[in-house]
Amino acid sequence: MCRLLIPLIVILMPLVGCSSTQYANPSRPGSTDADYKNDLAQCRKQNSTIITSSGYDDRSEVRVDEAKAQSCMTERGWRAVSR
Repeated sequence: MCRLLIPLIVILMPLVGCSSTQYANPSRPGSTDADYKNDLAQCRKQNSTIITSSGYDDRSEVRVDEAKAQSCMTERGWRAVSR
């Protein structure tokens, strides 16, 4: 019994997190998923910083302040909605 249960749990666990959150913008009726993604990209870009480190190998990375990006999305009118 246990031999069957463990593989079943391993297979089903990733499926638990598959329900994605959907967003709507009541201030812009008819807004699409593309509108949401465009606004999200703009908000993330506005709230990002390029971090450069010098040394043996120069590296740079972009860090996004996700809390500020989410606040930006809220200011633009986006709200999470249940399916």
